[in-house]
Amino acid sequence: MEPLEFCDVCFQKGRPNLCETYKNTFTKIISLQFSQKSRLDKILNRLEIRPRSVDKRWTLIVGSEKRKEFLDSLWGVNVTVHTLEDHVKVMTRLYKPEVRKLGDKEQVELPSKESWEEFDPKSRDWIQLKVDTKKEKFYAHVNLGNVLKCSSFEGTTYFRTYLNTDTPMLAPMEKRAVYNIVSTISEPITAAWKPDGKDQYGFIEYEQLPNVPDEIFNVLRRLATVDKRIPDTMIFENDDFELVKTVLACIKIELAKSSETITVLTDNKSDVPIEIEGIPKERLQVMLDIIKEMSGKIEVEKDGLVISGTRGLVKVTFVDNDKSAQDGNAMRISISALEDPPRFAEILSMVRKRLGLLDLPLENMLSQHWPIISDNDLQYVIQTAISWWSSNPVLATKIIGDTEKFAKVKEWNTKIKEGKIRSTLDTITLGKIIKQKESNPSK
Repeated sequence: MEPLEFCDVCFQKGRPNLCETYKNTFTKIISLQFSQKSRLDKILNRLEIRPRSVDKRWTLIVGSEKRKEFLDSLWGVNVTVHTLEDHVKVMTRLYKPEVRKLGDKEQVELPSKESWEEFDPKSRDWIQLKVDTKKEKFYAHVNLGNVLKCSSFEGTTYFRTYLNTDTPMLAPMEKRAVYNIVSTISEPITAAWKPDGKDQYGFIEYEQLPNVPDEIFNVLRRLATVDKRIPDTMIFENDDFELVKTVLACIKIELAKSSETITVLTDNKSDVPIEIEGIPKERLQVMLDIIKEMSGKIEVEKDGLVISGTRGLVKVTFVDNDKSAQDGNAMRISISALEDPPRFAEILSMVRKRLGLLDLPLENMLSQHWPIISDNDLQYVIQTAISWWSSNPVLATKIIGDTEKFAKVKEWNTKIKEGKIRSTLDTITLGKIIKQKESNPSK
């Protein structure tokens, strides 16, 4: 997901220095003057926040407990920032929570006999259309003003029905425009916000939010986090309930707190080292391969790794805890960091500096070695390849990688074309990368 894709309306009066791309994550959009940078550095030092590079962008990740103090401090140094609260104010003005009634059913001529579906405002779902053939022409009965979806081997196309001098017609439309219309013709529904029992988090299942417009879905994903233990669910900070409620209200979804609680995130986690056999092999292999490329030597033990370089050695253990830590030559790594490229890169950087290993471009290496196990892995690999295409097409093709990774990327791209899934990624550029890879399979 590209978080800034729908900020074009927000930036009509000028781009800010910083933008909150995800909850508590701030990315630099335009450069800072020397005086601004100096003052900002003082704020970051005081708050003990260190910038990092994420997708080649200067990025700050601020803890929830420090977010308000950080934002308040920016006013005094003349650094402009576009927060998610600001983004919600802009986006919700574009949607009016009204129910627009459809017209009567009319017979409409279709351009082909492919798979056709009509949107149902009551269920907020797509319903298969019955297509009749008369004298080698194709017809279906649909409501005037409604939107249709046609799926074929070439992809998915969208249309809207209208009346042209008493004749029902179809007008082709972009997918983004169709889903915006969907929000106006859909009938109101209720979605459940399930608390965690400790007033820390709230959970909304994807199935509670059918056919949400891309702009609105983008806002929700930027506000939320995900956890593999709770599939197909967005997790929000409890304090964001009213903000999320405002977002959903603009597309006629009422958010209501449920009496059902979810407690999986409150399970106790241990600092006891996990045996190496318990670490996902594909995740661990990324670390082993990159450290070896940086000239590091590795000894694999039952409960960890011993990594050595020109400046000594470190003993690495893995724990089921959210935080990684270093104490002298002992390093404790959260297994969750092995699934998070920015955190993984930061850990590799710490090992490199501590042991005096070769100073190689970690982000480039990480993206090439990264396996595709989950959907988040797939999104990371594809987005990184796309971001490199214009400046380094050779690297972009290497990122989508070996036979297994490339097959998964192609399968995902095919599903996008067929309309089986949706994404805000630049699939046109991805198509170019796939074509280049196919023409030069050895690269």
